Amino acid sequence: MPAPTSHFSLRSFGARFLCLMGMLLSCGLASAATVRAYIQPERAQVGQVVSYVITVQNGTVQSLPQLRLPAQVGMNTGVSTSQNIEIRGNQRVFATQLAWGVAGTEPGEFVIPPQEVLVNGEVLKTNEVRLVVSEAAPAPDAGTGAPAAADDAKTPLLQIEVGKTEFYQGEVVPITASLYVPRSVMLRRVGLIEVNKTDFAIARFPQQADQGETVINGIGYTIITYRSMLSALHPGDLKVGPASSELLFDVMEEDPRQMRRALPFGMMMGSSETRKLVVKSLDVKVKVLPLPTEGKPANFSGAVGDFSLSATASPHDLAVGDPLAVDITVDGSGNFEGLQPPSLTPPDGWKPYPPRRYNVDGPVDPNLTPTAQRRVGYSMVFVPEKIHTELPPFELSYFSPTQKKYVTASTAPIPLRIKPGVAVAGTTDVAGAAGSETPRAPEVQQPKPNISDILANVPAKANWLGTTITANIPLTNSTRFWVIQSIPAILVLLALLFAWFRNMQREAASGLRGELRKLWQGLEQRDLDDREFLQRAAHFIHRSQPGEVRDEELRQILQRYETLSFTAAHAPSPELGSGERGRILNKLAPLMRNATVWVAMLALGLASGTTTAHAADDSPDEVYRQAREALDKGKFTQAQYLGESLTKRTPPALSAEVFALIGNARYRQEDLGRAALWYQRAELLDPTNAEVRQNLRHLDEKLRFFRIGGHTPLTEWSLLLRKNTWIMTASAGVWLMLLVVVWRVLAGRRASAGVMAALIGLGFLIFVPSAAFAALRPEPEARVKDVMVVTTPDVSAYTAATVTSGSVIDLPPGSQVRLLEKRGAWSYVEIPSTGDPVRGWVEGSTYTPLWTWEAGLVP
Repeated sequence: MPAPTSHFSLRSFGARFLCLMGMLLSCGLASAATVRAYIQPERAQVGQVVSYVITVQNGTVQSLPQLRLPAQVGMNTGVSTSQNIEIRGNQRVFATQLAWGVAGTEPGEFVIPPQEVLVNGEVLKTNEVRLVVSEAAPAPDAGTGAPAAADDAKTPLLQIEVGKTEFYQGEVVPITASLYVPRSVMLRRVGLIEVNKTDFAIARFPQQADQGETVINGIGYTIITYRSMLSALHPGDLKVGPASSELLFDVMEEDPRQMRRALPFGMMMGSSETRKLVVKSLDVKVKVLPLPTEGKPANFSGAVGDFSLSATASPHDLAVGDPLAVDITVDGSGNFEGLQPPSLTPPDGWKPYPPRRYNVDGPVDPNLTPTAQRRVGYSMVFVPEKIHTELPPFELSYFSPTQKKYVTASTAPIPLRIKPGVAVAGTTDVAGAAGSETPRAPEVQQPKPNISDILANVPAKANWLGTTITANIPLTNSTRFWVIQSIPAILVLLALLFAWFRNMQREAASGLRGELRKLWQGLEQRDLDDREFLQRAAHFIHRSQPGEVRDEELRQILQRYETLSFTAAHAPSPELGSGERGRILNKLAPLMRNATVWVAMLALGLASGTTTAHAADDSPDEVYRQAREALDKGKFTQAQYLGESLTKRTPPALSAEVFALIGNARYRQEDLGRAALWYQRAELLDPTNAEVRQNLRHLDEKLRFFRIGGHTPLTEWSLLLRKNTWIMTASAGVWLMLLVVVWRVLAGRRASAGVMAALIGLGFLIFVPSAAFAALRPEPEARVKDVMVVTTPDVSAYTAATVTSGSVIDLPPGSQVRLLEKRGAWSYVEIPSTGDPVRGWVEGSTYTPLWTWEAGLVP
């Protein structure tokens, strides 16, 4: 038996040896050793210590290189080594970093030549790097930019630098924030570095930082450098910054009577003072160039950088109508946020489905320094509608800042073998043909919707939501509802009041007031002679002043009339001039005032009502019209501003049409998260709006956001009408049944039993579903309470209130979450998902409440 055992061991050893050699060979082919050198930062002042770093990947450094530096660059610190492991896809990349502290001794631009490093028994050369050294300036004060005084030697300073001072719109440029900490200061906490983002999109500065040392004006500083990326939103002469950060630090007191000595971990023995300070940097002037219009491709979507494309497809053997899975990888450096999925060229004969975007190297760690170099993948599905021999190329157009022109990258065609989708029956022999049936042609499938854009059919008028909460109180909780049920009696009462008012008007017109009005109209006629005018004036005085006339001026008018009336016709009498007639009318006017006061009050009421109605016509409807016109003209920012200004009024002017208009404007500005927010608000007010529902469906296909559900079909149907509408419908069914009973009581046997039964059945069918829907309809507060909508991209939920904790789930823009708890800048939320909901922590700045107004306003 020994012989077989030895034979088995030899075979096993050979198999293992071959497997090990294959693994080593595959690893060597998959990832050869590489070296790269860089300077952090690339720009410094005279005497400022910067880091010269050599990174070795997938190799072992066997001997440290002897640095070759220009005469104007000196080495200040010895080499320090560090190692890390990075996972890229399914591969682990080992990296070793060698870092030296170097500093320029005079201003200028210096080239550090390639260095030779012995890696895995092979000498590899690094790339050359450039260091730009400028004149040493006085260290900026922590907020004023003035030279540091002797008393400020214990104050940390903040400075920002931009990798390029002239670059293109949308180009990704590195930005560094350097915190200068005096050696007598011990930092306890560094807050987030905030930079003014009015003109730039700036990635958040991570917690990871590089450290170095320098001496400025005789003061030793520790430099903590944070790195991020920025891109300009528009061209022009702009300013980056200022940047600010809140610091908590301890300042060591310099007391010669106390002995201080160094302790481990950078602590110092001696008395200290704790301070809290917001440090602020100066701004940096940059020039942002516009993208050229010459040579701009038609499918250019705003991507700026340098990219390459690759594509794979599976399976290669398929039939017409079968899905084809395609994975496209975009590799390079640039503004990946402006990327759109590459387009199939030409797309004829292929039916595409919405793509899914992902990071090829896994989720982006917010704790690591962001870089312009990335790999983004698009997972797509295409269905061939006819026979093809290959999958056409995919194309991506972008602007290359290095080449200063537009470039179109494309993939190679992928060969395919596509068969007909429906097998055709073979021919049969003559004997069998007689008894066989003719094969049926395949059914033509109805085309499915392929929504590629939103609907922007904005109504000409908006149906404004009532701004009082009492308008949405259920009718059954109000005594007015039960009063309305006595409508016939109220109508009779109103008819009686109307008849009484009409009789009062008739009496007023036929009584003394009507007579005085007619007499006054007669006095105002212009063709009267003096005798007729004085006669009517005297008659007016006697009718308005029953009894003895005591007013002296009125008695003079009467005496003038008597003198003129009882004087012989041939006797001369003074004529009445126009001025005297006017004085008589002015004297009689107060007598008429009491009879016409109510007319003036009525006219004043009508005028004020007209003015109010005109003012109302000029407010929300006019602004809505202007916003609608701005949207039609492509002025999306103006349309958004006008629409949102209506919602911020007191009281707010709210309507589903305004919400949908704002959503359209947000979508056109590529703010998909807030577009979904406003569409969801519009759906709250008008769940039957077809345009809003279709736009939400389109956004869901693009973003795949989460929505809080849990409603049964009956609950969904109850939302089609307002609760009060269901109550009124149910009461109408009850009225119909009661009126049939009254008819039966009054008509007796003459009433038709069949007609009564049909009417009672109809009333019952109206009452039961309406009452059920009114009871099932959710209360307004329950529909929006603590519901938040994620509005920013790249949001994740974490297991704790910090980005360094474990992740729970990614939240696409437009996702709804329910707020459970708030803790500072973080919120504990419940997230709807397939199966049971999950919970996690999200940053409070990433979401917006679904409803920011009074909850009682929700229909």
